[in-house]
Amino acid sequence: MQSKIVSVSSLSDVIISYNKGKVSKNGNLFAFSRVNIPFPCECIGGDFLGHVFEYSAKEGDTYDLIANSYYASLTTVELLKKFNSYDQDHIPAKAKVNVTVNCSCGNSQISKDYGLFITYPLRTDDTLQKIANQSNLDEGLIQSYNSGVNFSNGSGIVFIPGRDQNGDYVPLYPRSGLAKGATVGIIIAGIFGLLLLVIYIYVRYFKKKEEEKTKLAEALSTQDGSAEYETSGSSVHATVFTGIMVAKSTEFSYQELAKATNNFSLDNKIGQGGFGAVYYAELRGEKTAIKKMDVQASSEFLCELKVLTHVHHLNLNHHAVNNKANIPFPCDFVEKKIVL
Repeated sequence: MQSKIVSVSSLSDVIISYNKGKVSKNGNLFAFSRVNIPFPCECIGGDFLGHVFEYSAKEGDTYDLIANSYYASLTTVELLKKFNSYDQDHIPAKAKVNVTVNCSCGNSQISKDYGLFITYPLRTDDTLQKIANQSNLDEGLIQSYNSGVNFSNGSGIVFIPGRDQNGDYVPLYPRSGLAKGATVGIIIAGIFGLLLLVIYIYVRYFKKKEEEKTKLAEALSTQDGSAEYETSGSSVHATVFTGIMVAKSTEFSYQELAKATNNFSLDNKIGQGGFGAVYYAELRGEKTAIKKMDVQASSEFLCELKVLTHVHHLNLNHHAVNNKANIPFPCDFVEKKIVL
């Protein structure tokens, strides 16, 4: 920031990015042109915000020369005295001088849209209106960040909201979260994933139910070897049965069974099983024991029935099942033998 032409080649790419449009056609910056140099804004001694630059003094340097010439009034003689112990008019050559520059990070009570500020040294030709026009900002906004400052004073520093290397104003608080488009995409993906989960649970549930039905049907209809089967009733359900599959055999109607047992009278009752009473009857000329359930058919009863239909024994014959609510079924009556 010395009073001479500075070659762009001596500036870093970072500085150039903050000063787009300020480079001449021949690639140089002219003397006394304003250049934005980014630096961190820190808390100095717990008292104020600023940044300390290190300057290597040359023979004949003074605090006034450093503050008002080399650093273009970004600092003051008073700040140099405060943070250095040299004689203000006799600074040793090559001495390291701490140059403190004030800065600002914004004010949430004024606006949360601005968090990057330019430390702007005022010149004699500056006015509030001129600075507002150059920065395309409202005069009231700039004045609110510099309360009580006279912009036409020609000296001192003010703080003006600045743009980053992309030309954008930086908010006071970094925006957290994702962009709106990304957020919408995540929400849609979440809904789609939830829908897939519901469909998966639904399919698994009914698939499990179908597997249970299949296993139960196989348990009732499958045996070792081969046999011929027919269906009595309409369909098989998970817990309640309107009909079952049995080995093909003679079928008796409920009315025929009731007539043979005198309507299941006590005189014909010869025993009591786990699922109902057993009655003596003569069916089509044969002595028969008829077992009648007291309750709706259960899986245990149907398993017993399946076993009986598949047992080949001299004391048992093939029998049929009627699909009434209280299911009676006949088998051979054998005197002095255990009735199943």
